[in-house]
Order: sequence, then C-alpha cells, then structure tokens
Amino acid sequence: MIRNVTLSFLLMLTSGAPAARSESIIAITGGTLLTVTHGAIEGGTVLVENGKIIAVGRVRVPEDAQVIDARGKVVIPGLIDAGDRLGLVEIPAERTSVDSTEYTDPIHPELRVLDALNPRSELLRVTRAAGITNALSTPAEGNLIAGQSALINLDGDTVEQLVVKSPAALHINLGEASKRTYGEKGKPPDTRMGEMAMLRQAFLRAQHYKQEQEAFAKRQTEKSEKKNSSDAAEGDESKPTAPPARDLKMEALVQAMEGKLSVVVNAHRVSDIETALRLADEFKLKLILSSATSAWRMASELAARKIPVIVGPIQEVPSRMESLDARLDNAAILHRAGVSIAIKTDADNDVRELPFAVEYAIGNGLPADAALAAVTLNPARFFGLDSRLGSLDQGKQANIVVLDGMPFQTKTHVTAEFINGKPVDLTNHQTELYEFYKKKYGLQ
Repeated sequence: MIRNVTLSFLLMLTSGAPAARSESIIAITGGTLLTVTHGAIEGGTVLVENGKIIAVGRVRVPEDAQVIDARGKVVIPGLIDAGDRLGLVEIPAERTSVDSTEYTDPIHPELRVLDALNPRSELLRVTRAAGITNALSTPAEGNLIAGQSALINLDGDTVEQLVVKSPAALHINLGEASKRTYGEKGKPPDTRMGEMAMLRQAFLRAQHYKQEQEAFAKRQTEKSEKKNSSDAAEGDESKPTAPPARDLKMEALVQAMEGKLSVVVNAHRVSDIETALRLADEFKLKLILSSATSAWRMASELAARKIPVIVGPIQEVPSRMESLDARLDNAAILHRAGVSIAIKTDADNDVRELPFAVEYAIGNGLPADAALAAVTLNPARFFGLDSRLGSLDQGKQANIVVLDGMPFQTKTHVTAEFINGKPVDLTNHQTELYEFYKKKYGLQ
C-alpha cells in the first residue's frame, strides 16, 4: 500500500552537496530505481530537466543540480489508473457536481470527457498523494456507447495542462448497465439482443456516413480537375454543392472503425466478452477489454488474439449478477496466459485505493514486476503513450514517485512526487485534518 507523508523537498537536499545554483536540473540520487523497462538499479540517479527525464542509472550529477537524496528509498514511475471518473465527479450524491455522462440517449459516442474536466477537483490532490500521477478519466457506464475518455495528469491549473491525450479511447458498455438505465424507462435497450442490434445499427450508419463523405470529396476532386483541364469548355461552370451535414456521433464511430481510436468495451460475463470480440471482428475495431470479471475463463483465447485487458475493480465477491465469476486471481491468471493487463479502480472518488487493488492482485499470484507494469507501462501502451509515460527512461515525461519502501506494501509512504518534472504538493484536506487534530490533542 502507498500512503502519503508530507515532506518539504527543500529539506531533502543532499547533506554536504554544493548549493544549487540552478533549478533547471533535478537529480534524484541514491535510491533503488524500479525502471519497469530495464529492471532495478541500486543506488541509481534520475536526472530531470524541463519536465523530462534526461538520464537514468549511475550517472554524474551536474554541480548546479538540485539534489533530492533518495538513499534508502525506492523510485518508481508515477502510477496510472486505467479507468475512473477523476475530474468528472466530486460528490457522487450531489448531482450538481456530477458530469460523468448524459443519460438522454444510449448511443453517445460524441461525448468527450475533455469538455467536463475540473482541474480544481479536490480529488486530484487526494489521489496523487497515493503516488498516482495519471488516470484514464472515462464516461460513466450507463450508456451503451458512453463517449470518449481522456488520459490526464493529476496536476494542472487548466484543462489544457491536465490533459495528456484526448480522446484516448471510445467506450462501450455491454451487459446490465444500459439495460438498467433505459429498460426502466421503457426505452431500448432492454435486453442484450437489443444492445447488440443498436450497436450494429450505429456502426452501419457510420459506414454509410463515411461513404457519403468520401463520395462528396471524390466529386469535388473531379470537378476541380475538370475545371483545371485544358479540355474544359469555356464558361462551363457548375453550381457549387453543399457538403453532407457533419454528425459528431458518426465521426467518432468512423474514427473507431478506421483504427484511429481504440475501443474499450466494458464486459463482465463470458457471453458479453464473446459479443465484444464479434463486434470487434465485424467492424475492425481496435479492442481493449475492461472490467472483464470472467476473462480468466477465456485467458488462452484472449492471449492468442492479443487482446489487452483492463482488470478491475478487483473484488473478492460479486457486485452484481453479471460478475458472479469474480475472483481475486483474475489478473494473475491472465498474466500467466500471456495477456497484457492493466488495473483500474473504476471509481468516482476512491481512486486513491488503486494501490490496495494492486496489493490484492499481488497477494493472489500476480508477480510484483507485472503488477507495477499493470499500473505504469501497460496502460500507457494501451493508449499509445508508452513513448511518454510508464517507465523511468530517458526522454519520457518526468512523472516520478519516491517511496520509503517497496511499492504496494501497507507501511510504504510517498515521500516525494513529480508531475512533468515539477514537485507536487502532497497535502490535501485529509492530511490537513490529521495535522490539525494531532496538534490539538498533543499527539506525536
């Protein structure tokens, strides 16, 4: 488990080191570096400049660097939660603070998390204090096609500073969620058959939309060529034609069918996972499975097809009928079969519990190195960001966490954290209350 301890970075300067003459370079020195991509480096150094990692390993520290003494500590890349509602929900029970989706139509591919993110959310502070520097913020699951997610940093004053990639993926929810949302209103979908019929119809419309757009573009090209041809009759002018009306729903689905946008399908039971595979085959979708409670039953097939799986929330008992196959070693079984996995909390305001989920997975057979990759490099790779995030490597974004012990252990605390190379304030409302009452009652 990773918990927060607030420390001042200035008090962490290496004893006896030359006074920093420049803050352009930060050197995190002497720690055990868990790089993810090239093993552990004992007594290593990470050099950071202008928000990027510029060197990793046993490297010379520039004389004018600001030095962070990490001797006896562990340095890891910032953790990534592969699915939650950070920035969209503040207080789940207070509707005015919930912007996670729009329950007006089961087919909402045009919705963008980007347009609802709140950089001032207190939950960002709470979450990053647990060593989580990034998250895939997703639309809620009540719609059949939920919309487009965003991969965000957990530090930034504006939406632009917060967002690393948008859209990150298109999200589809199979199973009980949309049935429950719309069936109770007497609207489709009310069955799994209805869900698949609506999905297929939506993608077929998108195919037709694409064909219309391409046909118009072709006609315009032909007109332009004819106009410029020396054989064109003098004075031959055709009336301009208006392009087909744009449809944001169709444009999002076209991007998915063209492979420009990954499709994350939330599915629990085996039959829903099989439906997701058929849908991906039929419309050539770049599929990522999510939740996947029953994925352990299909581990060999998923590995053979190279389907990435986002596991979570990791639970020991079913939360609903469709998750009766829940078991704590789901991630371990998938990993042993060769499936590339990530882990998510699927939470609104409890994303800080990601380390608990990882600890559960490790305790039930997932190797520690695979567990670290599942919340660092793997989710970065799933969403095309592994050249920027997910490991301690030269050239990557300096999202770095310093711990006073090995990650995912109960007594381990975050002692320092950087997002984009900037030291992050680890205080939040909870730590402030802790300090207040500790002082009030004279506790040490």
